[in-house]
Amino acid sequence: MSRLAAKQVFLRNFYKSASTSQTLTSSSNNLMEFMANSAAQQKYNQAMESFVKTYYPSNNSCDISLTFPPESLQCESNSETNPCAETPICSSDKSVVDKQRYKAMRQWKRVKKEKLASNSEESFILRLVSFNILAQYLLETYPFLYKEHDKWALYWNIRRQLLLQEIIEAQANVICLQEMQEDHLLDFVVPFRELGYSYLYKKRTNDKKDGLLFLYRSDQFILKDYVKVELYQSGIELLSRDNVGIIVKLAIKESPEIELVIATTHLLYNPKRNDVRLGQTQLLLAEIERVAFVENTLSGPKYLPIILSGDFNLEPYSGVYKFITEGMFKYQGKGRNLEPTEYRSLSNSLIPPRLCITDNCQHFNVLKKRLRGEGIDTVMLESSENLSFKEISSDNASPVECEVNTDTTDLQKIEVTRGCRALFSSGTLTHPFHFYSVYKHQNHQGKAEATTNQGEWITVDYIFYSDLEPVESYRLPTAQECTGLPTIPNFAVGSDHFCLGATFNIRKSKL
Repeated sequence: MSRLAAKQVFLRNFYKSASTSQTLTSSSNNLMEFMANSAAQQKYNQAMESFVKTYYPSNNSCDISLTFPPESLQCESNSETNPCAETPICSSDKSVVDKQRYKAMRQWKRVKKEKLASNSEESFILRLVSFNILAQYLLETYPFLYKEHDKWALYWNIRRQLLLQEIIEAQANVICLQEMQEDHLLDFVVPFRELGYSYLYKKRTNDKKDGLLFLYRSDQFILKDYVKVELYQSGIELLSRDNVGIIVKLAIKESPEIELVIATTHLLYNPKRNDVRLGQTQLLLAEIERVAFVENTLSGPKYLPIILSGDFNLEPYSGVYKFITEGMFKYQGKGRNLEPTEYRSLSNSLIPPRLCITDNCQHFNVLKKRLRGEGIDTVMLESSENLSFKEISSDNASPVECEVNTDTTDLQKIEVTRGCRALFSSGTLTHPFHFYSVYKHQNHQGKAEATTNQGEWITVDYIFYSDLEPVESYRLPTAQECTGLPTIPNFAVGSDHFCLGATFNIRKSKL
Protein backbone atom coordinates (compact mmCIF):
# COMPACT_ATOMS: atom_id res chain seq x y z
CA MET A 1 0.00 0.00 0.00
CA SER A 2 1.35 3.44 -0.90
CA ARG A 3 2.00 6.06 1.76
CA LEU A 4 -0.87 8.20 0.45
CA ALA A 5 -3.30 5.27 0.37
CA ALA A 6 -2.29 4.20 3.87
CA LYS A 7 -2.79 7.75 5.05
CA GLN A 8 -6.29 7.94 3.54
CA VAL A 9 -7.34 4.61 5.07
CA PHE A 10 -5.94 5.67 8.43
CA LEU A 11 -7.71 9.00 8.43
CA ARG A 12 -10.96 7.40 7.27
CA ASN A 13 -10.87 5.03 10.22
CA PHE A 14 -9.88 7.76 12.65
CA TYR A 15 -12.32 10.42 11.48
CA LYS A 16 -15.28 8.31 10.31
CA SER A 17 -17.14 9.34 13.42
CA ALA A 18 -17.67 13.08 13.43
CA SER A 19 -17.68 12.93 17.21
CA THR A 20 -14.20 14.46 17.52
CA SER A 21 -15.02 17.87 16.11
CA GLN A 22 -18.63 17.78 17.27
CA THR A 23 -17.64 16.87 20.81
CA LEU A 24 -15.02 19.57 21.02
CA THR A 25 -17.35 22.14 19.48
CA SER A 26 -20.00 21.19 22.02
CA SER A 27 -17.36 21.26 24.72
CA SER A 28 -16.30 24.76 23.72
CA ASN A 29 -19.89 25.96 23.88
CA ASN A 30 -20.38 24.52 27.36
CA LEU A 31 -16.80 24.78 28.58
CA MET A 32 -16.37 25.65 32.22
CA GLU A 33 -20.15 26.05 32.63
CA PHE A 34 -19.55 26.25 36.35
CA MET A 35 -17.42 29.36 35.91
CA ALA A 36 -18.56 32.99 35.69
CA ASN A 37 -19.31 34.24 32.17
CA SER A 38 -16.59 36.86 32.35
CA ALA A 39 -14.93 38.67 29.46
CA ALA A 40 -11.87 36.47 29.96
CA GLN A 41 -14.05 33.36 29.73
CA GLN A 42 -15.69 34.60 26.54
CA LYS A 43 -12.26 35.19 25.06
CA TYR A 44 -11.30 31.64 26.06
CA ASN A 45 -14.44 30.23 24.39
CA GLN A 46 -13.63 32.13 21.18
CA ALA A 47 -10.13 30.70 21.23
CA MET A 48 -11.60 27.24 21.78
CA GLU A 49 -13.79 27.58 18.69
CA SER A 50 -10.72 28.64 16.71
CA PHE A 51 -8.87 25.61 18.09
CA VAL A 52 -11.65 23.24 16.99
CA LYS A 53 -11.68 24.66 13.48
CA THR A 54 -7.90 24.50 13.19
CA TYR A 55 -7.18 21.09 14.70
CA TYR A 56 -10.46 19.25 14.17
CA PRO A 57 -12.03 20.38 10.89
CA SER A 58 -15.51 19.02 10.23
CA ASN A 59 -14.60 17.41 6.91
CA ASN A 60 -12.42 14.36 6.49
CA SER A 61 -9.90 16.04 4.23
CA CYS A 62 -7.79 17.21 7.12
CA ASP A 63 -4.16 16.86 6.11
CA ILE A 64 -2.08 15.15 8.74
CA SER A 65 1.54 14.36 8.08
CA LEU A 66 2.13 10.82 9.25
CA THR A 67 5.54 9.78 10.44
CA PHE A 68 5.79 6.05 9.90
CA PRO A 69 7.13 3.93 12.77
CA PRO A 70 10.79 3.03 12.95
CA GLU A 71 11.97 -0.36 11.82
CA SER A 72 11.30 -1.78 15.27
CA LEU A 73 7.61 -1.07 14.79
CA GLN A 74 7.36 -2.17 11.18
CA CYS A 75 4.59 -4.55 10.27
CA GLU A 76 4.82 -8.27 9.77
CA SER A 77 4.22 -9.73 6.33
CA ASN A 78 1.11 -11.68 7.34
CA SER A 79 -1.78 -9.78 5.78
CA GLU A 80 -4.19 -11.07 8.42
CA THR A 81 -2.35 -9.22 11.16
CA ASN A 82 -0.53 -6.60 9.14
CA PRO A 83 -1.85 -3.02 9.43
CA CYS A 84 0.15 -2.15 6.32
CA ALA A 85 -1.77 -4.67 4.24
CA GLU A 86 -4.57 -3.68 1.84
CA THR A 87 -7.24 -4.46 4.46
CA PRO A 88 -6.46 -2.49 7.66
CA ILE A 89 -6.95 -4.42 10.86
CA CYS A 90 -8.60 -1.53 12.69
CA SER A 91 -12.35 -1.50 12.14
CA SER A 92 -13.82 1.99 12.12
CA ASP A 93 -17.01 0.65 13.73
CA LYS A 94 -15.00 -0.98 16.51
CA SER A 95 -13.00 2.23 16.96
CA VAL A 96 -16.22 4.19 17.45
CA VAL A 97 -17.51 1.60 19.94
CA ASP A 98 -14.24 1.70 21.86
CA LYS A 99 -14.39 5.49 22.05
CA GLN A 100 -17.96 5.38 23.28
CA ARG A 101 -17.15 2.71 25.87
CA TYR A 102 -14.13 4.68 27.10
CA LYS A 103 -16.14 7.89 27.21
CA ALA A 104 -18.75 6.19 29.37
CA MET A 105 -16.03 5.10 31.81
CA ARG A 106 -14.50 8.55 32.15
CA GLN A 107 -17.22 10.76 33.58
CA TRP A 108 -16.70 13.50 36.12
CA LYS A 109 -18.34 12.48 39.37
CA ARG A 110 -19.14 14.41 42.50
CA VAL A 111 -17.05 13.74 45.57
CA LYS A 112 -19.59 15.57 47.68
CA LYS A 113 -23.31 15.95 47.18
CA GLU A 114 -23.52 19.72 47.12
CA LYS A 115 -23.82 21.40 43.74
CA LEU A 116 -20.64 22.72 42.21
CA ALA A 117 -20.67 26.49 42.61
CA SER A 118 -19.57 29.04 40.05
CA ASN A 119 -16.66 31.36 40.54
CA SER A 120 -17.88 34.10 42.80
CA GLU A 121 -16.82 36.39 45.58
CA GLU A 122 -17.03 33.40 47.93
CA SER A 123 -15.25 30.69 45.95
CA PHE A 124 -12.94 29.86 43.05
CA ILE A 125 -13.16 26.64 41.04
CA LEU A 126 -9.83 24.98 40.25
CA ARG A 127 -9.79 21.97 37.97
CA LEU A 128 -6.53 20.07 37.50
CA VAL A 129 -5.67 17.17 35.23
CA SER A 130 -2.54 15.03 35.49
CA PHE A 131 -1.55 12.75 32.63
CA ASN A 132 1.46 10.64 31.66
CA ILE A 133 1.16 11.03 27.89
CA LEU A 134 3.86 8.46 26.89
CA ALA A 135 6.90 9.95 25.16
CA GLN A 136 7.09 8.67 21.60
CA TYR A 137 10.82 7.96 21.77
CA LEU A 138 10.23 5.66 24.75
CA LEU A 139 7.51 3.83 22.84
CA GLU A 140 9.93 3.36 19.94
CA THR A 141 12.88 2.47 22.20
CA TYR A 142 10.97 -0.33 23.91
CA PRO A 143 8.78 -1.75 21.13
CA PHE A 144 8.45 -5.12 22.88
CA LEU A 145 6.19 -3.43 25.42
CA TYR A 146 3.73 -2.62 22.64
CA LYS A 147 3.85 -5.75 20.52
CA GLU A 148 0.24 -6.63 21.43
CA HIS A 149 -1.03 -3.21 20.37
CA ASP A 150 -2.65 -2.09 17.16
CA LYS A 151 0.43 -0.53 15.60
CA TRP A 152 -1.68 2.02 13.74
CA ALA A 153 -2.65 3.47 17.11
CA LEU A 154 1.02 4.07 18.01
CA TYR A 155 1.66 6.91 15.55
CA TRP A 156 2.45 10.14 17.40
CA ASN A 157 0.19 12.27 15.20
CA ILE A 158 -2.76 10.05 16.02
CA ARG A 159 -1.93 9.79 19.72
CA ARG A 160 -1.35 13.52 19.86
CA GLN A 161 -4.88 14.26 18.68
CA LEU A 162 -6.43 11.83 21.15
CA LEU A 163 -4.34 13.34 23.95
CA LEU A 164 -5.28 16.89 23.01
CA GLN A 165 -8.94 15.99 22.74
CA GLU A 166 -9.11 14.37 26.17
CA ILE A 167 -7.07 17.10 27.87
CA ILE A 168 -9.03 19.96 26.30
CA GLU A 169 -12.38 18.30 27.02
CA ALA A 170 -11.39 18.00 30.69
CA GLN A 171 -11.89 21.78 30.91
CA ALA A 172 -9.03 22.23 33.37
CA ASN A 173 -7.35 25.48 34.28
CA VAL A 174 -4.19 23.65 35.45
CA ILE A 175 -2.64 20.78 33.49
CA CYS A 176 0.28 18.59 34.63
CA LEU A 177 1.79 16.29 32.00
CA GLN A 178 4.53 13.71 32.35
CA GLU A 179 6.70 12.23 29.57
CA MET A 180 6.37 15.30 27.37
CA GLN A 181 9.01 14.74 24.69
CA GLU A 182 11.21 17.79 24.29
CA ASP A 183 11.25 17.88 20.49
CA HIS A 184 7.42 17.63 20.44
CA LEU A 185 6.96 20.41 22.98
CA LEU A 186 6.64 23.51 20.81
CA ASP A 187 4.15 21.88 18.47
CA PHE A 188 2.16 20.34 21.33
CA VAL A 189 1.67 23.60 23.24
CA VAL A 190 0.45 25.60 20.22
CA PRO A 191 -3.28 24.94 20.83
CA PHE A 192 -2.89 25.57 24.55
CA ARG A 193 -1.21 28.90 23.95
CA GLU A 194 -4.07 29.80 21.60
CA LEU A 195 -6.48 28.91 24.40
CA GLY A 196 -4.74 31.25 26.85
CA TYR A 197 -2.43 28.89 28.74
CA SER A 198 1.12 29.69 29.80
CA TYR A 199 3.53 26.87 30.49
CA LEU A 200 6.69 25.67 32.23
CA TYR A 201 8.78 22.74 31.04
CA LYS A 202 11.50 20.74 32.74
CA LYS A 203 13.38 18.06 30.81
CA ARG A 204 14.74 15.09 32.69
CA THR A 205 18.45 15.40 33.34
CA ASN A 206 21.41 14.08 31.35
CA ASP A 207 20.54 12.30 28.08
CA LYS A 208 16.80 11.84 28.66
CA LYS A 209 14.55 13.34 25.98
CA ASP A 210 11.31 13.84 27.89
CA GLY A 211 10.17 15.74 30.92
CA LEU A 212 7.32 17.54 32.69
CA LEU A 213 4.96 20.11 31.21
CA PHE A 214 2.97 22.41 33.50
CA LEU A 215 0.21 24.52 31.92
CA TYR A 216 -2.04 27.07 33.62
CA ARG A 217 -4.66 29.57 32.51
CA SER A 218 -2.84 32.89 32.61
CA ASP A 219 -6.14 34.79 32.60
CA GLN A 220 -7.03 33.15 35.92
CA PHE A 221 -3.68 32.80 37.71
CA ILE A 222 -0.61 34.89 38.48
CA LEU A 223 2.70 33.05 38.53
CA LYS A 224 4.27 34.02 41.85
CA ASP A 225 7.19 31.60 42.04
CA TYR A 226 8.41 28.29 40.69
CA VAL A 227 11.26 25.84 41.00
CA LYS A 228 12.36 23.10 38.63
CA VAL A 229 13.64 20.32 40.84
CA GLU A 230 16.34 17.90 39.74
CA LEU A 231 16.22 14.67 41.71
CA TYR A 232 19.59 13.69 40.27
CA GLN A 233 22.39 14.68 42.63
CA SER A 234 25.90 13.71 41.60
CA GLY A 235 27.86 11.30 43.75
CA ILE A 236 24.77 9.92 45.51
CA GLU A 237 23.74 6.45 44.33
CA LEU A 238 20.23 6.77 45.72
CA LEU A 239 19.74 10.01 43.75
CA SER A 240 21.52 8.97 40.55
CA ARG A 241 18.35 8.81 38.43
CA ASP A 242 17.24 11.53 36.05
CA ASN A 243 13.78 12.25 37.45
CA VAL A 244 12.58 15.80 37.97
CA GLY A 245 9.76 17.85 39.45
CA ILE A 246 8.09 21.21 38.90
CA ILE A 247 6.73 23.21 41.85
CA VAL A 248 4.64 26.30 41.15
CA LYS A 249 3.17 28.95 43.41
CA LEU A 250 0.08 30.53 41.86
CA ALA A 251 -2.21 33.34 42.96
CA ILE A 252 -5.82 33.70 41.83
CA LYS A 253 -5.86 36.66 39.52
CA GLU A 254 -9.14 38.14 40.75
CA SER A 255 -8.11 37.55 44.40
CA PRO A 256 -4.29 37.74 44.43
CA GLU A 257 -4.15 37.36 48.19
CA ILE A 258 -5.19 33.71 47.68
CA GLU A 259 -2.20 31.55 46.79
CA LEU A 260 -1.58 27.85 46.48
CA VAL A 261 1.24 25.52 45.48
CA ILE A 262 0.93 22.89 42.76
CA ALA A 263 3.65 20.33 42.09
CA THR A 264 4.07 17.54 39.59
CA THR A 265 6.68 14.81 39.23
CA HIS A 266 7.51 11.49 37.61
CA LEU A 267 9.44 9.22 39.94
CA LEU A 268 11.73 6.29 39.11
CA TYR A 269 10.08 3.33 37.38
CA ASN A 270 12.19 0.40 38.69
CA PRO A 271 9.64 -1.66 40.67
CA LYS A 272 12.33 -2.99 43.03
CA ARG A 273 13.64 0.39 44.19
CA ASN A 274 11.05 1.92 46.47
CA ASP A 275 13.98 3.19 48.53
CA VAL A 276 14.99 5.42 45.60
CA ARG A 277 11.45 6.74 45.27
CA LEU A 278 11.42 7.44 49.01
CA GLY A 279 14.61 9.48 48.73
CA GLN A 280 13.28 11.32 45.69
CA THR A 281 10.09 12.12 47.61
CA GLN A 282 12.08 13.43 50.57
CA LEU A 283 13.96 15.81 48.31
CA LEU A 284 10.80 16.91 46.47
CA LEU A 285 8.88 17.54 49.69
CA ALA A 286 11.75 19.64 51.03
CA GLU A 287 11.41 21.91 48.01
CA ILE A 288 7.62 22.01 48.36
CA GLU A 289 8.05 22.93 52.04
CA ARG A 290 10.32 25.81 51.08
CA VAL A 291 7.90 27.19 48.46
CA ALA A 292 4.67 26.61 50.41
CA PHE A 293 5.81 28.05 53.76
CA VAL A 294 3.86 31.10 54.90
CA GLU A 295 4.77 31.85 58.50
CA ASN A 296 5.45 30.37 61.91
CA THR A 297 2.57 30.45 64.36
CA LEU A 298 2.16 29.39 67.97
CA SER A 299 0.69 26.09 66.78
CA GLY A 300 3.47 25.50 64.26
CA PRO A 301 4.36 26.46 60.70
CA LYS A 302 1.60 27.54 58.34
CA TYR A 303 1.63 26.45 54.70
CA LEU A 304 -0.30 27.28 51.56
CA PRO A 305 -2.76 24.72 50.19
CA ILE A 306 -0.89 22.14 48.11
CA ILE A 307 -1.66 19.81 45.21
CA LEU A 308 0.90 17.12 44.35
CA SER A 309 0.27 15.10 41.20
CA GLY A 310 2.06 12.86 38.75
CA ASP A 311 3.27 9.38 37.94
CA PHE A 312 4.79 8.09 41.18
CA ASN A 313 5.40 4.55 39.91
CA LEU A 314 4.20 3.07 43.19
CA GLU A 315 1.06 1.25 44.21
CA PRO A 316 -1.49 2.32 46.82
CA TYR A 317 -0.58 1.66 50.44
CA SER A 318 3.03 0.82 49.62
CA GLY A 319 5.81 2.41 51.67
CA VAL A 320 6.15 5.72 49.83
CA TYR A 321 2.38 6.06 49.53
CA LYS A 322 2.08 5.63 53.29
CA PHE A 323 4.81 8.18 53.83
CA ILE A 324 3.00 10.77 51.70
CA THR A 325 -0.45 10.19 53.19
CA GLU A 326 0.49 9.41 56.80
CA GLY A 327 3.37 11.86 57.20
CA MET A 328 5.82 9.35 58.68
CA PHE A 329 7.69 6.24 57.58
CA LYS A 330 10.39 4.17 59.25
CA TYR A 331 12.72 2.80 56.59
CA GLN A 332 15.56 1.54 58.77
CA GLY A 333 15.65 -2.26 58.80
CA LYS A 334 13.49 -2.59 55.72
CA GLY A 335 14.57 -3.80 52.28
CA ARG A 336 14.87 -1.75 49.12
CA ASN A 337 11.21 -2.45 48.47
CA LEU A 338 10.49 -0.88 51.89
CA GLU A 339 9.04 -4.15 53.17
CA PRO A 340 10.41 -5.99 56.24
CA THR A 341 13.48 -8.08 55.44
CA GLU A 342 16.33 -9.88 57.14
CA TYR A 343 18.65 -9.48 54.18
CA ARG A 344 20.47 -6.32 53.08
CA SER A 345 18.27 -4.03 55.11
CA LEU A 346 18.49 -0.25 54.92
CA SER A 347 20.57 1.58 57.50
CA ASN A 348 19.59 4.63 59.51
CA SER A 349 20.72 7.02 56.74
CA LEU A 350 18.86 7.47 53.45
CA ILE A 351 20.01 10.76 51.91
CA PRO A 352 23.54 11.80 52.93
CA PRO A 353 23.65 14.81 55.24
CA ARG A 354 25.73 16.86 52.79
CA LEU A 355 22.47 17.88 51.07
CA CYS A 356 21.36 19.39 54.40
CA ILE A 357 17.82 18.00 54.04
CA THR A 358 16.42 17.04 57.43
CA ASP A 359 14.48 13.89 58.20
CA ASN A 360 11.41 16.16 58.41
CA CYS A 361 11.83 17.06 54.71
CA GLN A 362 13.11 20.58 55.30
CA HIS A 363 16.22 22.34 54.06
CA PHE A 364 18.30 22.87 57.20
CA ASN A 365 19.73 26.20 56.02
CA VAL A 366 16.27 27.46 55.10
CA LEU A 367 14.85 26.32 58.44
CA LYS A 368 17.73 27.87 60.36
CA LYS A 369 17.48 31.24 58.66
CA ARG A 370 13.69 31.19 58.91
CA LEU A 371 13.72 30.60 62.68
CA ARG A 372 16.68 32.82 63.44
CA GLY A 373 15.76 35.61 61.04
CA GLU A 374 19.15 35.59 59.36
CA GLY A 375 18.20 36.61 55.82
CA ILE A 376 18.37 34.83 52.47
CA ASP A 377 17.32 31.22 52.07
CA THR A 378 19.93 28.84 50.64
CA VAL A 379 19.71 25.23 49.55
CA MET A 380 22.44 22.68 48.90
CA LEU A 381 20.97 21.07 45.78
CA GLU A 382 22.70 20.86 42.44
CA SER A 383 20.92 22.04 39.30
CA SER A 384 22.13 21.71 35.73
CA GLU A 385 20.25 24.88 34.83
CA ASN A 386 21.52 27.00 37.73
CA LEU A 387 18.50 29.19 37.25
CA SER A 388 15.42 29.92 39.31
CA PHE A 389 12.49 32.28 39.21
CA LYS A 390 14.27 34.63 41.56
CA GLU A 391 17.69 35.87 40.62
CA ILE A 392 20.39 33.81 42.32
CA SER A 393 22.61 35.93 44.52
CA SER A 394 26.39 35.70 44.34
CA ASP A 395 26.43 34.53 47.96
CA ASN A 396 24.38 31.48 47.00
CA ALA A 397 26.66 30.56 44.13
CA SER A 398 29.38 29.33 46.48
CA PRO A 399 29.20 26.72 49.24
CA VAL A 400 27.60 28.00 52.42
CA GLU A 401 28.55 27.24 55.95
CA CYS A 402 26.37 24.47 57.36
CA GLU A 403 26.21 23.29 60.96
CA VAL A 404 25.50 19.74 59.79
CA ASN A 405 28.37 17.26 60.01
CA THR A 406 28.52 16.05 56.40
CA ASP A 407 31.23 13.46 57.14
CA THR A 408 29.10 11.10 59.16
CA THR A 409 25.96 9.03 58.71
CA ASP A 410 25.44 8.71 62.45
CA LEU A 411 22.33 10.15 64.01
CA GLN A 412 22.51 13.95 64.40
CA LYS A 413 20.22 16.12 66.52
CA ILE A 414 20.96 19.79 65.90
CA GLU A 415 19.25 22.46 67.96
CA VAL A 416 18.10 25.17 65.57
CA THR A 417 16.37 27.29 68.17
CA ARG A 418 15.23 26.55 71.69
CA GLY A 419 12.74 23.71 71.53
CA CYS A 420 13.35 23.02 67.83
CA ARG A 421 15.80 20.33 66.71
CA ALA A 422 16.66 19.09 63.26
CA LEU A 423 17.25 15.35 62.80
CA PHE A 424 19.53 13.61 60.32
CA SER A 425 20.03 9.85 59.80
CA SER A 426 17.34 8.87 62.28
CA GLY A 427 16.02 5.97 60.20
CA THR A 428 12.57 7.57 60.02
CA LEU A 429 11.18 10.26 57.70
CA THR A 430 8.40 12.70 58.53
CA HIS A 431 6.90 15.68 56.74
CA PRO A 432 4.67 18.55 57.95
CA PHE A 433 1.80 18.21 55.47
CA HIS A 434 -1.57 16.45 55.65
CA PHE A 435 -1.96 14.86 52.23
CA TYR A 436 -5.01 12.98 51.04
CA SER A 437 -5.54 11.16 47.76
CA VAL A 438 -8.33 12.36 45.49
CA TYR A 439 -8.86 8.75 44.43
CA LYS A 440 -9.76 5.97 46.87
CA HIS A 441 -8.30 3.27 44.54
CA GLN A 442 -11.46 1.18 44.49
CA ASN A 443 -15.07 1.84 43.64
CA HIS A 444 -18.08 1.45 45.92
CA GLN A 445 -18.18 -2.24 45.06
CA GLY A 446 -14.60 -2.75 46.19
CA LYS A 447 -13.23 -3.23 42.67
CA ALA A 448 -9.73 -1.84 42.17
CA GLU A 449 -9.24 1.23 39.99
CA ALA A 450 -6.43 1.34 37.44
CA THR A 451 -4.27 4.02 35.85
CA THR A 452 -1.97 1.85 33.69
CA ASN A 453 -1.03 -1.71 32.80
CA GLN A 454 2.32 -3.10 33.95
CA GLY A 455 1.60 -6.74 33.22
CA GLU A 456 -1.66 -6.22 35.09
CA TRP A 457 -3.96 -3.27 35.61
CA ILE A 458 -2.68 -1.24 38.56
CA THR A 459 -2.61 2.31 39.97
CA VAL A 460 0.65 4.28 39.92
CA ASP A 461 -0.62 7.83 39.18
CA TYR A 462 -2.03 10.11 41.87
CA ILE A 463 -3.38 13.50 42.81
CA PHE A 464 -2.68 14.32 46.45
CA TYR A 465 -3.95 17.46 48.15
CA SER A 466 -3.59 19.34 51.42
CA ASP A 467 -5.88 22.01 52.90
CA LEU A 468 -8.22 21.98 49.91
CA GLU A 469 -11.77 20.81 49.27
CA PRO A 470 -12.18 18.38 46.35
CA VAL A 471 -15.68 18.36 44.86
CA GLU A 472 -15.24 16.27 41.70
CA SER A 473 -12.94 13.62 40.30
CA TYR A 474 -12.41 12.32 36.78
CA ARG A 475 -13.60 8.76 37.23
CA LEU A 476 -11.01 6.02 36.73
CA PRO A 477 -12.02 2.67 35.22
CA THR A 478 -11.72 -0.46 37.28
CA ALA A 479 -9.27 -3.17 36.30
CA GLN A 480 -12.23 -5.30 35.29
CA GLU A 481 -13.62 -2.58 33.01
CA CYS A 482 -10.22 -2.18 31.35
CA THR A 483 -10.41 -5.72 30.01
CA GLY A 484 -13.20 -4.53 27.71
CA LEU A 485 -10.88 -2.13 25.90
CA PRO A 486 -8.04 -2.88 23.49
CA THR A 487 -4.63 -2.57 25.10
CA ILE A 488 -3.73 1.09 25.54
CA PRO A 489 -2.67 3.16 23.65
CA ASN A 490 -5.50 2.50 21.21
CA PHE A 491 -7.92 4.51 19.08
CA ALA A 492 -9.75 5.67 22.19
CA VAL A 493 -6.85 6.35 24.59
CA GLY A 494 -3.72 8.14 23.39
CA SER A 495 -1.35 6.93 26.13
CA ASP A 496 -0.48 3.83 28.12
CA HIS A 497 -1.73 5.66 31.22
CA PHE A 498 -5.17 7.08 31.99
CA CYS A 499 -5.69 10.77 32.62
CA LEU A 500 -6.48 11.82 36.20
CA GLY A 501 -8.47 14.88 37.18
CA ALA A 502 -9.89 16.70 40.19
CA THR A 503 -11.97 19.79 40.79
CA PHE A 504 -11.42 21.83 43.94
CA ASN A 505 -13.63 24.49 45.47
CA ILE A 506 -11.38 27.14 46.98
CA ARG A 507 -13.36 29.15 49.53
CA LYS A 508 -11.99 32.65 49.52
CA SER A 509 -13.40 33.57 52.92
CA LYS A 510 -11.44 30.75 54.63
CA LEU A 511 -8.02 31.50 53.19
